[in-house]
Amino acid sequence: MVDTSTDPTAVRLLHEPDRERYEAHDGDEVVGILSYGDETEADPPVRDLRSTVVAPERNGEGIGSALVRFALDDVRSRGMRVRATCWFVRGWIQRHRVYADLLAPEAGEQQGKEKP
Repeated sequence: MVDTSTDPTAVRLLHEPDRERYEAHDGDEVVGILSYGDETEADPPVRDLRSTVVAPERNGEGIGSALVRFALDDVRSRGMRVRATCWFVRGWIQRHRVYADLLAPEAGEQQGKEKP
């Protein structure tokens, strides 16, 4: 488990590599999860961000966005690429184009060329 949070009053963001997911915690309660799977045969390796789930009573608080940013920053620090299978992650990257360079090319798509 990797915990990078520094503000004890904020939601803590954790990476749980053994469970292949990122988590948002409020105290002892898990309030959000972003699950993934790694494609290690790719060069560079690709982290497929598959599903983002936030506790219904916590929707609208920015927890999902915080998880996505945390995951993408982690992917960047590891020199990996990302596949946005999750609709929420895909939409988030479309709104935050600074992370678009992390997107792995789709099958048949040339490296470095973006879809129109």
